[in-house]
Amino acid sequence: MHRFNESITYRDLDVQSNRLARRLREQNIHPGSRVCILARRSIALVAGILAVLKSGAQYVPLDAVTITDETLEFVLEDSTPGMVLVMEDYLHRVSQSAVPVMCLEKSIIEDELARFDSSPVEDVSSSLDGAYCIYTSGTTGRPKGVSVRHEGVTNVISGAPANVGMRRGMRVAQLLNIAFDMGAWEILGSMYNGCTLCLRGDRFNDWIAVLKTVNIVISTPSMLLRHDPQDYPNIQHVIVGGEPCPQSLADKWAAYTSFNNCCGPTEISICNTVQPHTVGYPLSIGKPIPNTNVYILSSDDSDDITSAPEALPIGHVGCMWVGGLGTNTGYLNLPEKTAERWRKDPFVGDRLMFNTGDLGRWREDGQLDHMGRVDDQVKVKGFRVELDGVSAAMQTCQEVSRSVALLIESEIWGFVTPSTVDTTLVREAVAKIQPYYAVPAHFLAVDDFPYTRNGKVDKRALRSLALSDPLPQDITPYEPMVWEEGTLELSPDHEKSSVQWKLTSLGENLGNLFQVDGQHTKRAELLPRLVDSRNIIWAQQ
Repeated sequence: MHRFNESITYRDLDVQSNRLARRLREQNIHPGSRVCILARRSIALVAGILAVLKSGAQYVPLDAVTITDETLEFVLEDSTPGMVLVMEDYLHRVSQSAVPVMCLEKSIIEDELARFDSSPVEDVSSSLDGAYCIYTSGTTGRPKGVSVRHEGVTNVISGAPANVGMRRGMRVAQLLNIAFDMGAWEILGSMYNGCTLCLRGDRFNDWIAVLKTVNIVISTPSMLLRHDPQDYPNIQHVIVGGEPCPQSLADKWAAYTSFNNCCGPTEISICNTVQPHTVGYPLSIGKPIPNTNVYILSSDDSDDITSAPEALPIGHVGCMWVGGLGTNTGYLNLPEKTAERWRKDPFVGDRLMFNTGDLGRWREDGQLDHMGRVDDQVKVKGFRVELDGVSAAMQTCQEVSRSVALLIESEIWGFVTPSTVDTTLVREAVAKIQPYYAVPAHFLAVDDFPYTRNGKVDKRALRSLALSDPLPQDITPYEPMVWEEGTLELSPDHEKSSVQWKLTSLGENLGNLFQVDGQHTKRAELLPRLVDSRNIIWAQQ
């Protein structure tokens, strides 16, 4: 393992973690216990992870660089740890904790650990015990703890295709947040397969230094967008996940590496599907990994796609449920939330299956297409719109590198990068693919998207940007220019009244509106209904 000028061999790492594991057992840490690890990327962090696993407990990774005091306090209470392992620089953050605290650095605890045997520790864990507990950010603001079992993690890291070509002698990048389940993929996958783990620092330039030396990269698409594969000739294998991957990104990296796209939340142990991608072929999320079952289900009520376990035919969009070895058993201390998302697998017997909240469909060739999120289905003026579909339509504009569609205060916003994009062209691209009611009312081009600590696009930050006051300069101010005025008289077939209207323009970024009874209505929504009626009399004032 390497980090800057530091390195450690497997032998020394084994000795250090064995002694620390025995120290933990002396403190009554055992199977069923949880140990929080508050640290940054370091050799001490990995030694701590291995020690907790060898003790039989599960570790709770907390990135000391990014975790807030509020979240730290919550996790320390919710996870009920038997111990907190912490790096010296962050001891002050847990000084008031009622939980026993131990420093991680070898230089500080070496004398204390010297009295413990360094030989291999007896394995007291079972495959159904928790290996680690990840706290997901969620949409409610309250983090949810997910205990990930040994059998699920092992199923991912031990074989193709999810082990991403890891084998002895390969160099694996550790780029992601340690509190992200894909961070466990990097660390535990590398250790399991005898690779050299290369840990980055916390600056962007540290990424570049690591990427130039490694052979295997596990990343989110957002993080790879910042890099050109031609700059990193040593990289042989790449796998991305955590968020939708643009086709253009997959094609660019697949031209120089073995590129894989995956899908799967923490609740089913890192990933449940993987697709090796070939340049020019449609990107999918692939096929289920071994010992994993993926179901595309729907209900009798088409408005409730998540509720009933009824399998859909090939080509039909439904909610993606996952069963098999990787499916964990629920959220920590949240029985009601657990009951909402987990249920008995009716196809396999006594196993559970998990409702991922993803929409998907089967292809004829057995591949799966990711069709967005159930919670990304929104209603706009009474019409159902899939925001992922709007985002994909924006992506068809050649100028666009990345796109996100959000519903903000009952209107669709389209965010694109880079800031030089002509949003008029983006609007035209969307209008060619999506119905008029799904064309964003507002477009905003920015240099780059904000990102969460896990390397995903930060949608909350984008919402704040859209609602900021004053508006960013990229957005045309709300000062409509009157083109002409008139009276639209609706025939008795519609309403026995006349509507005073005003055709206005909010500029290229915001589009054209009607103003009806003082309320702004999109021209695209009103005009087709009026024209199609063929019962309109226009009296020019």
